[in-house]
Amino acid sequence: MSVRQSLKRARSRFVSSERANKANAGSGPLAFAVWPPAGSPVSLRSWWREVTARGLLHADPPDFPEDAAFGEGQTVIVLPGFCAPDLSTIRLRNFLKRQGFDAQPWDCGTNLGPTRTILTSLERLLSEAAEKQGSPVALVGISLGGTIAREIAKRRPECVEQVITIVSPIKLPVATPLAPLARFASLVWDGDARNAIARVAEPPPVPLTAIVNPQDGIVDWRACVPDPAPNVEVIAIEGTHMTMASNPNVQRVVAARLALS
Repeated sequence: MSVRQSLKRARSRFVSSERANKANAGSGPLAFAVWPPAGSPVSLRSWWREVTARGLLHADPPDFPEDAAFGEGQTVIVLPGFCAPDLSTIRLRNFLKRQGFDAQPWDCGTNLGPTRTILTSLERLLSEAAEKQGSPVALVGISLGGTIAREIAKRRPECVEQVITIVSPIKLPVATPLAPLARFASLVWDGDARNAIARVAEPPPVPLTAIVNPQDGIVDWRACVPDPAPNVEVIAIEGTHMTMASNPNVQRVVAARLALS
Protein backbone atom coordinates (compact mmCIF):
# COMPACT_ATOMS: atom_id res chain seq x y z
CA MET A 1 0.00 0.00 0.00
CA SER A 2 1.36 3.43 -0.95
CA VAL A 3 1.90 6.24 1.53
CA ARG A 4 -0.86 8.23 -0.18
CA GLN A 5 -3.32 5.34 0.20
CA SER A 6 -2.30 4.87 3.84
CA LEU A 7 -2.87 8.56 4.61
CA LYS A 8 -6.23 8.52 2.84
CA ARG A 9 -7.33 5.49 4.85
CA ALA A 10 -6.04 7.10 8.05
CA ARG A 11 -8.14 10.22 7.46
CA SER A 12 -11.23 8.06 6.90
CA ARG A 13 -10.65 6.04 10.06
CA PHE A 14 -9.93 9.19 12.06
CA VAL A 15 -13.44 10.55 11.45
CA SER A 16 -15.08 7.79 13.49
CA SER A 17 -12.30 7.87 16.10
CA GLU A 18 -12.66 11.64 16.43
CA ARG A 19 -16.39 11.29 17.21
CA ALA A 20 -15.54 8.88 20.02
CA ASN A 21 -12.90 11.25 21.37
CA LYS A 22 -15.32 14.18 21.40
CA ALA A 23 -17.76 12.16 23.44
CA ASN A 24 -15.07 11.87 26.13
CA ALA A 25 -13.66 15.34 25.77
CA GLY A 26 -15.56 16.95 28.58
CA SER A 27 -16.77 20.54 28.69
CA GLY A 28 -14.97 23.85 28.54
CA PRO A 29 -13.69 26.24 25.90
CA LEU A 30 -10.91 23.89 24.78
CA ALA A 31 -10.69 20.10 24.87
CA PHE A 32 -7.14 19.64 23.63
CA ALA A 33 -6.46 16.07 24.73
CA VAL A 34 -8.42 13.00 25.83
CA TRP A 35 -7.52 9.63 27.25
CA PRO A 36 -7.10 7.06 24.44
CA PRO A 37 -10.45 5.39 23.75
CA ALA A 38 -10.85 1.70 23.01
CA GLY A 39 -9.14 0.78 19.78
CA SER A 40 -6.75 3.73 19.85
CA PRO A 41 -3.21 3.07 18.57
CA VAL A 42 -1.77 4.74 21.70
CA SER A 43 -1.89 3.57 25.31
CA LEU A 44 0.18 3.31 28.48
CA ARG A 45 1.96 0.39 26.85
CA SER A 46 2.95 2.46 23.82
CA TRP A 47 3.99 5.31 26.14
CA TRP A 48 6.36 2.96 27.98
CA ARG A 49 7.77 1.83 24.64
CA GLU A 50 8.50 5.47 23.87
CA VAL A 51 10.24 6.03 27.21
CA THR A 52 12.42 2.99 26.58
CA ALA A 53 13.32 4.20 23.09
CA ARG A 54 14.27 7.60 24.49
CA GLY A 55 16.60 5.98 26.99
CA LEU A 56 18.25 3.90 24.28
CA LEU A 57 18.72 7.02 22.17
CA HIS A 58 20.66 8.76 24.94
CA ALA A 59 22.85 5.69 25.33
CA ASP A 60 23.57 5.27 21.61
CA PRO A 61 22.38 8.14 19.38
CA PRO A 62 22.33 7.47 15.61
CA ASP A 63 24.81 9.12 13.31
CA PHE A 64 23.74 12.15 11.30
CA PRO A 65 22.90 11.32 7.66
CA GLU A 66 25.84 11.93 5.37
CA ASP A 67 23.71 12.55 2.27
CA ALA A 68 21.61 15.42 3.68
CA ALA A 69 21.15 18.73 1.86
CA PHE A 70 23.21 21.78 2.79
CA GLY A 71 22.00 25.27 3.55
CA GLU A 72 23.45 28.71 3.00
CA GLY A 73 23.06 30.21 6.44
CA GLN A 74 19.26 30.38 6.45
CA THR A 75 17.82 31.08 9.90
CA VAL A 76 15.76 28.28 11.41
CA ILE A 77 13.99 28.47 14.78
CA VAL A 78 13.42 25.05 16.37
CA LEU A 79 10.48 24.67 18.79
CA PRO A 80 10.56 21.83 21.37
CA GLY A 81 7.75 19.43 22.20
CA PHE A 82 5.33 19.38 25.14
CA CYS A 83 7.01 19.84 28.53
CA ALA A 84 10.42 19.92 26.81
CA PRO A 85 13.13 22.62 26.96
CA ASP A 86 15.58 23.76 24.29
CA LEU A 87 17.97 21.03 25.42
CA SER A 88 15.65 18.48 23.79
CA THR A 89 16.24 19.99 20.34
CA ILE A 90 20.02 20.25 20.56
CA ARG A 91 20.75 17.22 18.36
CA LEU A 92 18.50 18.48 15.58
CA ARG A 93 19.99 21.96 15.86
CA ASN A 94 23.54 20.58 15.85
CA PHE A 95 22.73 18.59 12.73
CA LEU A 96 21.27 21.63 10.97
CA LYS A 97 24.27 23.75 11.94
CA ARG A 98 26.56 21.09 10.52
CA GLN A 99 24.59 21.33 7.27
CA GLY A 100 25.11 25.08 7.07
CA PHE A 101 21.85 26.38 8.55
CA ASP A 102 21.63 28.98 11.32
CA ALA A 103 19.58 26.84 13.71
CA GLN A 104 18.41 28.72 16.79
CA PRO A 105 16.58 27.65 19.97
CA TRP A 106 13.22 29.21 20.71
CA ASP A 107 14.46 30.63 24.06
CA CYS A 108 11.00 30.42 25.62
CA GLY A 109 11.78 27.90 28.33
CA THR A 110 9.88 24.65 28.79
CA ASN A 111 7.03 24.25 26.32
CA LEU A 112 3.83 24.27 28.36
CA GLY A 113 1.77 25.28 25.35
CA PRO A 114 0.63 28.67 24.02
CA THR A 115 0.86 30.70 27.22
CA ARG A 116 0.83 34.49 26.89
CA THR A 117 4.51 34.69 27.85
CA ILE A 118 5.58 32.07 25.33
CA LEU A 119 3.58 33.57 22.46
CA THR A 120 4.83 37.10 23.16
CA SER A 121 8.46 35.96 23.44
CA LEU A 122 8.23 33.81 20.32
CA GLU A 123 6.68 36.56 18.20
CA ARG A 124 9.42 38.95 19.31
CA LEU A 125 12.16 36.39 18.54
CA LEU A 126 10.62 35.68 15.13
CA SER A 127 10.37 39.36 14.27
CA GLU A 128 13.97 40.03 15.31
CA ALA A 129 15.30 37.02 13.41
CA ALA A 130 13.46 38.00 10.21
CA GLU A 131 14.68 41.57 10.49
CA LYS A 132 18.27 40.47 11.08
CA GLN A 133 18.20 38.09 8.11
CA GLY A 134 16.37 40.56 5.92
CA SER A 135 13.83 37.94 4.90
CA PRO A 136 11.34 35.50 6.48
CA VAL A 137 12.75 32.59 8.51
CA ALA A 138 11.77 28.94 8.82
CA LEU A 139 10.08 27.33 11.81
CA VAL A 140 10.63 23.67 12.71
CA GLY A 141 8.36 22.42 15.47
CA ILE A 142 8.46 19.08 17.28
CA SER A 143 5.12 17.72 18.51
CA LEU A 144 3.32 20.57 20.35
CA GLY A 145 6.08 22.88 19.11
CA GLY A 146 4.83 22.32 15.58
CA THR A 147 1.26 22.99 16.65
CA ILE A 148 2.39 26.36 18.03
CA ALA A 149 4.52 27.05 14.94
CA ARG A 150 1.42 26.77 12.76
CA GLU A 151 -0.38 29.32 14.90
CA ILE A 152 2.57 31.74 14.94
CA ALA A 153 2.78 31.49 11.14
CA LYS A 154 -0.87 32.56 10.95
CA ARG A 155 -0.20 35.53 13.22
CA ARG A 156 3.02 36.66 11.53
CA PRO A 157 3.07 35.22 8.00
CA GLU A 158 5.30 38.06 6.78
CA CYS A 159 8.07 36.73 9.05
CA VAL A 160 7.75 33.02 8.20
CA GLU A 161 9.29 31.40 5.11
CA GLN A 162 7.92 27.91 5.81
CA VAL A 163 6.81 25.62 8.62
CA ILE A 164 7.97 22.05 9.17
CA THR A 165 6.10 20.07 11.80
CA ILE A 166 7.33 16.77 13.25
CA VAL A 167 4.60 14.52 14.72
CA SER A 168 2.53 17.58 15.63
CA PRO A 169 -1.14 17.08 16.60
CA ILE A 170 -3.60 19.40 14.84
CA LYS A 171 -6.95 17.60 14.97
CA LEU A 172 -8.61 17.96 18.34
CA PRO A 173 -9.16 16.46 20.76
CA VAL A 174 -5.94 14.45 20.60
CA ALA A 175 -5.94 10.92 22.00
CA THR A 176 -2.84 10.50 24.16
CA PRO A 177 -1.80 8.83 27.44
CA LEU A 178 -0.46 12.27 28.41
CA ALA A 179 -4.01 13.68 28.36
CA PRO A 180 -4.24 14.43 32.12
CA LEU A 181 -0.98 16.42 32.00
CA ALA A 182 -1.92 18.15 28.74
CA ARG A 183 -5.35 19.21 29.99
CA PHE A 184 -3.84 20.54 33.20
CA ALA A 185 -1.23 22.56 31.27
CA SER A 186 -3.93 24.02 29.00
CA LEU A 187 -5.40 25.83 32.00
CA VAL A 188 -2.58 28.40 31.79
CA TRP A 189 -2.81 28.95 28.04
CA ASP A 190 -3.56 32.39 26.67
CA GLY A 191 -7.31 32.93 26.16
CA ASP A 192 -7.06 34.00 22.52
CA ALA A 193 -4.60 31.21 21.83
CA ARG A 194 -6.94 28.63 23.32
CA ASN A 195 -9.58 29.64 20.80
CA ALA A 196 -7.01 29.73 17.98
CA ILE A 197 -5.63 26.28 18.86
CA ALA A 198 -9.15 24.93 18.56
CA ARG A 199 -8.90 25.97 14.88
CA VAL A 200 -5.31 24.81 14.43
CA ALA A 201 -6.26 22.32 11.72
CA GLU A 202 -6.68 25.27 9.35
CA PRO A 203 -3.39 25.47 7.40
CA PRO A 204 -1.10 28.49 7.77
CA PRO A 205 -0.67 30.81 4.75
CA VAL A 206 2.90 29.60 4.14
CA PRO A 207 4.39 26.34 2.79
CA LEU A 208 3.92 23.51 5.29
CA THR A 209 5.64 20.13 5.52
CA ALA A 210 4.06 17.74 8.03
CA ILE A 211 6.12 14.71 9.04
CA VAL A 212 3.87 12.07 10.58
CA ASN A 213 4.69 8.75 12.25
CA PRO A 214 2.31 5.78 11.78
CA GLN A 215 4.03 4.05 14.73
CA ASP A 216 3.60 7.00 17.11
CA GLY A 217 3.23 5.85 20.70
CA ILE A 218 2.39 9.22 22.29
CA VAL A 219 -0.34 10.76 20.14
CA ASP A 220 -2.81 9.13 17.77
CA TRP A 221 -0.86 9.73 14.57
CA ARG A 222 -4.03 10.33 12.57
CA ALA A 223 -4.48 13.58 14.53
CA CYS A 224 -1.20 14.79 12.99
CA VAL A 225 -2.26 14.36 9.35
CA PRO A 226 -3.38 17.67 7.81
CA ASP A 227 -6.13 17.74 5.22
CA PRO A 228 -5.04 18.23 1.61
CA ALA A 229 -4.44 21.89 0.79
CA PRO A 230 -2.22 24.01 -1.45
CA ASN A 231 1.38 24.24 -0.17
CA VAL A 232 0.82 21.33 2.25
CA GLU A 233 3.04 18.26 2.01
CA VAL A 234 2.66 15.17 4.20
CA ILE A 235 5.54 12.72 4.67
CA ALA A 236 5.20 9.49 6.67
CA ILE A 237 8.30 8.28 8.51
CA GLU A 238 8.17 5.43 11.00
CA GLY A 239 9.91 5.61 14.35
CA THR A 240 9.07 6.63 17.90
CA HIS A 241 7.50 9.96 18.84
CA MET A 242 10.10 10.91 21.43
CA THR A 243 13.09 10.25 19.14
CA MET A 244 11.82 11.64 15.82
CA ALA A 245 14.06 14.72 15.89
CA SER A 246 17.10 12.40 16.07
CA ASN A 247 15.80 10.10 13.34
CA PRO A 248 18.22 10.33 10.35
CA ASN A 249 15.31 10.00 7.90
CA VAL A 250 13.55 12.94 9.54
CA GLN A 251 16.74 14.99 9.59
CA ARG A 252 17.27 14.28 5.89
CA VAL A 253 13.77 15.53 5.01
CA VAL A 254 14.05 18.63 7.21
CA ALA A 255 17.37 19.63 5.63
CA ALA A 256 16.01 19.05 2.11
CA ARG A 257 12.96 21.26 2.67
CA LEU A 258 14.97 23.99 4.37
CA ALA A 259 17.49 24.00 1.54
CA LEU A 260 14.70 24.98 -0.86
CA SER A 261 14.26 28.31 0.93
